[in-house]
Amino acid sequence: MCEFEDGAIVESDFTNISKGNLKSPNFPNVFNVGYLGQGKWKCKINGSVTKEYTTWHHMIERCYSEKAHLKSNAYVGVTVCDRWHNFQNFCDDIVYLDGYDLWKNGEYELDKDFLCEKLGLKNKIYSPVTCKFIPRPMNISEATTRKNLTGNTYVGISPNGTIYEFKNKKKFASEHTDISYSSIDRCLNENRKIKGWIFKIKN
Repeated sequence: MCEFEDGAIVESDFTNISKGNLKSPNFPNVFNVGYLGQGKWKCKINGSVTKEYTTWHHMIERCYSEKAHLKSNAYVGVTVCDRWHNFQNFCDDIVYLDGYDLWKNGEYELDKDFLCEKLGLKNKIYSPVTCKFIPRPMNISEATTRKNLTGNTYVGISPNGTIYEFKNKKKFASEHTDISYSSIDRCLNENRKIKGWIFKIKN
């Protein structure tokens, strides 16, 4: 038996204890934030990673991995409540979330955007009161919409000089067949005309 300063007690053999190979289950070794805690929930069963652990780990990674933030800034500023830093607490709580049974048996995914927006929270957070499980296609659709609604207002000037203001680049491109969504991004990123169009971010 090994007892840590935080009160956690772990069973192990003498070799691991003497070599100092053990770490407290309360040590935040998952992106310096998350930890397994002590309880009935396992990260693996018969060698296979559990669905609970995969979901929890991905949540922590999206919010706190610098590498993930370099790939996409979609989760920059999004946090996980302190209670859910503990894997055991996360698993205890999600069984009470809407859609849990369908997530457990199907294609539902954990979502925090719907309830955060409903509650008027500007800073989004994963927590027992801001999360629910929703169908995967719905989650993908909402993510795509959020990606196109960046909060910026764009100005587009057509080849004939007509000026447009819009927020959703994908929607604007679908309404103007002579310019594509990717072309709008290229105009903005490269600061040049494409097919006679000019696009800028409104100050």
